[in-house]
Amino acid sequence: MKQKTLTALALTVSGLAFFPSSSHATFTEPRAQDQDIIVTGKITTKDAIAEFVQATIATPKGGRYEGQYARFSNAVCPKVVGLSASNKQQVEKRMRGIALAADMQVAREKCTPNIFVIVVADGNEAINLIRKKKSRLFGGIAPHQRDQIARSGGPTYAWKRIQTGSAESGALQNSDETDILPSDEIDKTEVATMQSNVKSNIKRTTKQAMTHSFLLMERDALINLTTVQIADYAAMRSYIDTRNSKTRKAPRYSILSLFDQKGSDENIPASASEMDLVLLSSLYNSPSDVSASMQSAAMLHRIEKELTAGKAK
Repeated sequence: MKQKTLTALALTVSGLAFFPSSSHATFTEPRAQDQDIIVTGKITTKDAIAEFVQATIATPKGGRYEGQYARFSNAVCPKVVGLSASNKQQVEKRMRGIALAADMQVAREKCTPNIFVIVVADGNEAINLIRKKKSRLFGGIAPHQRDQIARSGGPTYAWKRIQTGSAESGALQNSDETDILPSDEIDKTEVATMQSNVKSNIKRTTKQAMTHSFLLMERDALINLTTVQIADYAAMRSYIDTRNSKTRKAPRYSILSLFDQKGSDENIPASASEMDLVLLSSLYNSPSDVSASMQSAAMLHRIEKELTAGKAK
């Protein structure tokens, strides 16, 4: 029942997306050696590392000192819709590999999806239809934030469902999540209120947990990209609550700049960079029960340590 419920979400969205025929796009199959996680990048200064973190991760609600960076508490389970069976399998497998390389929890095969990557013909049209017919997919995202997603201009559109959970037990507060999942599907740890024995001026009693991630990618923008590029970009956009800003772009070495540079004379990233993977790993290995500023400090320390260790080898 649970598998059927969430799989229906992807089918619902795909039904709204107006997929063109597969002949409209050409995907480059990755070379055999690209199946391994190969990282590229340079050792950077501490300021550059800090800038990368700030340019990549969305500012949390409440700000850096009151808010917290969100991440998946449960094992990730990616589902790709709108590609050929072969490309879909490659992208999903690669996304799992990226998560494992970043020390994230990954669910077993045939799991209940909590990450949806959906290839559509027209992203703006698909978003507008979702808002009209399946607005609950946006969860607790405010109307003005939904407007920002619709107006982002593509070729990708992303949002996360984020809930407040107990830092000790992982229990989620009751919220709009119950609007999508039937009552018998709610996790047994979900409770209306949370109690904690934590008595600290530093640690928080709560954490921000991503429960679902949605990424819409316009098919025409994927032409001539490899499945490795698509998967690595989708992984970074899905596993991190990324900043969505027209003025603050990801560095050129990051796979997150994939669509910023496409069509220009710049060389677009072939895969996730060393900095991408270390950033992802640092986020999922930082404390989840402290403020974003403290999370950021822990992440910067880990990133610098990882990059320095790589240079020393």
